[in-house]
Amino acid sequence: MAIKYGKKQHIKNNILYTIIAAILLCIVFLSTVSYYYYAAEDEAHENLYMQTKQIKDDMELQLLSDRKDLATMANFAANLYSDGENFDLIFNSFKPIGLIENIGILMPDNTFITKAGTLNLNGQISFDEEAVKGEYISGRVKDLTRDNYEIIRSAVPIKVNGNTVGILYGVIKLDVLENKYNNMAKELDAQLFVHDKETGNLIIDTAHDKLGNISFLENREYRDGYSYEQMINSEKGYTYFQSILKDEELYVYFSTLEGIDWKITLARYESQVFSKTRIMSNLHIVSFITILLIMALYIVLLMRGEKQRNFATACASKIRKLLLEINQHQNNVSESLKEIATFAKSRSAVFFDSDGEYYNFAMPDSLEEILSGDDRKYFISEILRYAEELHKVNNAAVTLICITPNNHLVKTNHIFYDFLKEHKITEVSFATVIDKNNHIGILGVVNPKNSRTVRLLLEKVAVCFSIAIYNKKYLNKIKIAATTDSLTGFSNLVTYKKDILMFNEEKPQEFSCIYIDVNEIHLTNNKYGHAAGDEMLLYIANTLKKVFYGHKIYRMGGDEFLVFAEKVSPDDIKKGIAMLSRQLEPMDYHVAVGMSYRTHNMDTEEMVREAEIRMYEAKAQYYQDKEVKKVASENENGYVHTKTGILEIDTMISVMKEKYNGIYRVDLDTNKAHRILMPAYLGYKESEEHFSALVIKYIDDFVAPEFHRAMMSFLNYDALKRQLLEGKTPRITYKKTNGDTVVLSVYRLCNEDSTVNNTLWVFAKD
Repeated sequence: MAIKYGKKQHIKNNILYTIIAAILLCIVFLSTVSYYYYAAEDEAHENLYMQTKQIKDDMELQLLSDRKDLATMANFAANLYSDGENFDLIFNSFKPIGLIENIGILMPDNTFITKAGTLNLNGQISFDEEAVKGEYISGRVKDLTRDNYEIIRSAVPIKVNGNTVGILYGVIKLDVLENKYNNMAKELDAQLFVHDKETGNLIIDTAHDKLGNISFLENREYRDGYSYEQMINSEKGYTYFQSILKDEELYVYFSTLEGIDWKITLARYESQVFSKTRIMSNLHIVSFITILLIMALYIVLLMRGEKQRNFATACASKIRKLLLEINQHQNNVSESLKEIATFAKSRSAVFFDSDGEYYNFAMPDSLEEILSGDDRKYFISEILRYAEELHKVNNAAVTLICITPNNHLVKTNHIFYDFLKEHKITEVSFATVIDKNNHIGILGVVNPKNSRTVRLLLEKVAVCFSIAIYNKKYLNKIKIAATTDSLTGFSNLVTYKKDILMFNEEKPQEFSCIYIDVNEIHLTNNKYGHAAGDEMLLYIANTLKKVFYGHKIYRMGGDEFLVFAEKVSPDDIKKGIAMLSRQLEPMDYHVAVGMSYRTHNMDTEEMVREAEIRMYEAKAQYYQDKEVKKVASENENGYVHTKTGILEIDTMISVMKEKYNGIYRVDLDTNKAHRILMPAYLGYKESEEHFSALVIKYIDDFVAPEFHRAMMSFLNYDALKRQLLEGKTPRITYKKTNGDTVVLSVYRLCNEDSTVNNTLWVFAKD
């Protein structure tokens, strides 16, 4: 008994010593990481300052050097002016210098001389105001020779005998300026902002597609002791604020350019600032984990057997929990694979299936080049082949497979053997799951150190992995379905509402809204069925994709579409609309289109409403034109006036027929009608259709939508009969889609008759 007690005590002591060593290792690790962090922060400040200074010095040198060259040209222009010569020699000899693309001269009478000719700029710029400024480099301003185009203007006065006789402008293109310094910022792995101190307008912004205002940084969460106002009002210094794109801080240095009223701001993410430190930390983490794993292995070896099994069960429970929360936390697949890789002490852990889904977690110190490109495809195809072959003879839900580059593999598959050897793979252990549809999922590890125990873990969690991945893919499909129109593939109203908020926040500088409605789709649905209507919508949608490729397109519902276009001129939009109509003509499809356009003060919802109104105007015009064509066609054959047999009515119709849109004699019991006066918009033929059905078609085709409900209520024959018996004349006033106001009156034709079935329906222009 004493010997047994001694062994147990020895085991306890070894475990205790191992735990103490682990605690000491943690302390050393945390101390080392803390030292590297503070050292890296000091280095980051110095690097930010030097990097900002590098760009700032280059920008100052370039801009001031260009202005100096302009000053030389201004002196030459002054000599030409003194000699009574024009400035043609300057323009003819000018070649782009530095950042300056072209030049122009503003004269005292507000005319602007360029190589292409002379422009009158009265009302656009004041010579007197410009002359007072002297030499300057502007912020982002409107180009004097090109509409809807912004540039940087470098100005130098042309002086003769101390008097300013003209102002020489050098034009700097924004994209040229941004491209040059965007490349510098990329080399420094940083974001660069340059703004005009007076207006705050951004001149360079490497983080966004459109130039806005530096005020977009106002609502950021700044570190205690720092603020947006401090950054704007101070000449130079450091600041720190929370990124809205990443869950980390941005380290920022800002400084004012000498001789130019610009401020430069350089920002780097915390992860970039501490990248070297994190590499060192990762190395320490790897070392730390490695040592802990050695200690853990030592303990496991002391307590082998059932304890190993319990450990695998505990790990499996953790992974199952992670997988149950996969829809709330997208990284849980990687976390689960990390758990498996760590448990197995493997090179990597992977999950993939026969649908092409692939997930991977590689240990920080591993070489995972094998799972990239064609190597990855080949690796997966071979593993899937082994899984399929095994399932042909094994019907188990989960099957465990272990592949090693041994002599058997040389004989059976020497190509795969060479592949494993080339990539230093000594073992691939994996579990396969197959469902009733023969869909295969594979969970595996590469180069595990405890093969037997890891296979136990794989067997416990493989099914959970397959179910979790299936649910994730299914929910992703639901999310796509929730935000995408199923017929056209366009974004739906859900996405539209989200994007509206985005556009209102970002406020693009040049933005167009195009509202499209399909004409007469209900006629196609009624005549050929809804499948034909869907085919019509799909054809129009595909045409929209071609015409407005690269822009956001939404299906607003039914037969309505919406296009948001950025950085496109109104002329180009109109060309696109014309192209759309041309491409629909062969199919005899027609659309009504409304457009709105803004370059500033953009309210997206207001633009949509404006475009929608213009679309309805176009739609009304379409039906009006169609109606006019129809009436013209009918008028070619003249008016048809059928006698009612009532002298007063027949005489009135003959005299006042120009006033009417149509007159019909209707039997309310049979719901049949007889045309009395053409034109007959309903296209009614005797004994073919019920009169009420034809009126409904008339409402759909020609009546303004806001009157549809009232018109449908008016068609209640029982209510009409009651009014006629009371001696009343039922009447309703409505508007057509073309804007005309029409009064529909129903008269009782025979007062002697005890019934009120015999009626006269008069459609009269108001």
